[in-house]
Amino acid sequence: MAAPQPESDEQLVLSTRKGDRAAFEALVARHQNAVYAQMLGRTADPERSQELTQEAFITAFTTINRLEKPGSFKSWVIGIGLNLARRRRKEVADNDLLEGAKDRRLTGMGELEHVERIEAVRVAVEELPENYRTALMMHYFDGARGRAIGEAIGCSEGAVHMILLRARKALAQKLKAFAPGDDI
Repeated sequence: MAAPQPESDEQLVLSTRKGDRAAFEALVARHQNAVYAQMLGRTADPERSQELTQEAFITAFTTINRLEKPGSFKSWVIGIGLNLARRRRKEVADNDLLEGAKDRRLTGMGELEHVERIEAVRVAVEELPENYRTALMMHYFDGARGRAIGEAIGCSEGAVHMILLRARKALAQKLKAFAPGDDI
């Protein structure tokens, strides 16, 4: 006897719209790690990332009837999270990596250089165009591939490879300006 197939995102979204809370809980269980990874990549703060992840799912639950393509729940809820992170960044001062370094009382020039490099990477990624930034974050933090990234940024699977290539080149160029002669 074959094991029952798990319900698709589309089926779970449609069930949620009919009032099935267990269906939404299944969506949360299925996608919370991916949303959290995106938020952590954006904020570099685990606590803040957890708050944004929870907020994204709460918003998704209360606005699930607005989701036009029920099968694209994952990219939709990640988009909600990214929008929340953008708004939050404008409202609240960044708890950036350098502050974290001060809190942990890091010492020594080597550790300071390491923190400065991480900060340079974070700043360089934030300066990339939104589609480049999202594609890189989904690829490296979420392990997402072509189709999933394409759905999130609104392009074809084939275009994702070119976007990733251009994003990597743009990031390398920005980092070269930070440390000329260094291979970061």
